[in-house]
Amino acid sequence: MPLDKAMEAMDATALRTFRSLAEEVKTGFAAVQESSGEMRIVHGYLESKDILASYRPLCLPVRRASKDSDRMSFRRTCRMLRESASGELAERLTDVSERYEKVMTYMASHTILNDRPVEHHEVFEAWMDAVIYGEFGDKDQEYRKLLAECGKAVEGIAVRLTEAIAERILELDDVIALALGEPSV
Repeated sequence: MPLDKAMEAMDATALRTFRSLAEEVKTGFAAVQESSGEMRIVHGYLESKDILASYRPLCLPVRRASKDSDRMSFRRTCRMLRESASGELAERLTDVSERYEKVMTYMASHTILNDRPVEHHEVFEAWMDAVIYGEFGDKDQEYRKLLAECGKAVEGIAVRLTEAIAERILELDDVIALALGEPSV
């Protein structure tokens, strides 16, 4: 069923807004790469000088895309695109959506660290708060507590989830570019 002109314009605007989110992801990945050159050893682990600060530009768009309540969430954007997708576009959208759902399945799982079951979504939310808000309002306390109790493996889980979601955002951006007839960036 074809969309009316007003709905097409609204969808195109929303899809272009998601594309701007993908641009932020590209900038965020560049910032992470740039800061990875500044390494130090902390508690026997090699890490970026300030990993929280280096991931901030990447975490901002990732948080928006991962929050189903956000108007630019990954799932909401896929639903919107799916309404008018067919052929190759529908196939590519299905592939990207399935890869995203695998990341969400991993996020819903847990790991045992220092004899403590750690929910991956708990790590991800604490990481996002720590990276985005830092010490403001003690938003980093939950993440610091997880690090103290469970060790640096917590950071590995958080980084893995952040980067996996960011990669899915970029894949969806390519599908959106195809849908809008715009070049992939």
